[in-house]
Amino acid sequence: MRDTVMPSMIEFPDQNASKIKDEIVRFNHRLAETGLFTDEALAQLLDEYPRDQVTICTMRENPPPAERWIAGDADGLSGAELVEAARRGRLWISPRTAMTDHPKYRAVFDKIMADFSKETGVQVLRGSAAVLISSARMGVFLHVDAAETMLWHVRGDKTMYVYPPKDELISERSLEAILLKETLSDLPYQPWMEAEAIPVALAPGEAVSWPIHSPHRVVNGDNTNVSVSVEYTTRRSMLTNGVLCLNGRLRREMGLNPSARSVPGVLKPAYWAANKAWQKLAPPKHNALASHGRQFDVDLSAPNCVRWRPGFGPQATAKAA
Repeated sequence: MRDTVMPSMIEFPDQNASKIKDEIVRFNHRLAETGLFTDEALAQLLDEYPRDQVTICTMRENPPPAERWIAGDADGLSGAELVEAARRGRLWISPRTAMTDHPKYRAVFDKIMADFSKETGVQVLRGSAAVLISSARMGVFLHVDAAETMLWHVRGDKTMYVYPPKDELISERSLEAILLKETLSDLPYQPWMEAEAIPVALAPGEAVSWPIHSPHRVVNGDNTNVSVSVEYTTRRSMLTNGVLCLNGRLRREMGLNPSARSVPGVLKPAYWAANKAWQKLAPPKHNALASHGRQFDVDLSAPNCVRWRPGFGPQATAKAA
């Protein structure tokens, strides 16, 4: 019997795969062909996936870059009801590690990462991915990811705004705080930053990758969006983050003022090893994510499918003002 060779899930136009580490790179994918991102398939995924591992947020339509997401819950709702709420309401829903934890999605994830490595030559040490289901005109605020990241867009239309990882936009101190979980990944925003933004419009079947630690934000078009956000670690990003984490501990706990950019490449493995040992002996005490409280519940009968809890929401904000 002749072996069947599965076609690649990825296609890089213009021979730009080799630029994947250092530039904004667009490419095409075939995730929609798996059938795992229809409304029915997503509803089943949400039914089968632990609800306490589903991130649910809301925000204003076309949210300004400086705002922050508001967390909520969806206890008691079926997967189909959650998908319907995303279609009708103002929500951002993400089974955070579905692509690696759910068997059907894991098979697809393994395939796309194998194809990604083959096409680009990038050696991935480990990776994870979240399924993103979001309402029309929702967004993701200005932030930076700790790992190397790419976005595979499946349904709807959205625009990413990618900013260069310059000191003026993302300082080493800010990166340290994110890596040490002192803060969430959101960044301070100033209007002058827009002069640095590179817009990347994404249609279904398109994906984009950007250099590590590049700030970025996202705004959806006038339709429900489904995407897959992939984070992965290479030797280079592992060592880079190891240096930043160690420097962050040295800055905060020993009063030093180190610079990651001044660390020679030959010393980065030693910094990484020292950081791992320090984390094991004295883990950082901060966890900003754990302190992010829930302010609403998903309710299909409520405006925008958001039922605010007592003391929260626009009315509470108006009363406080």
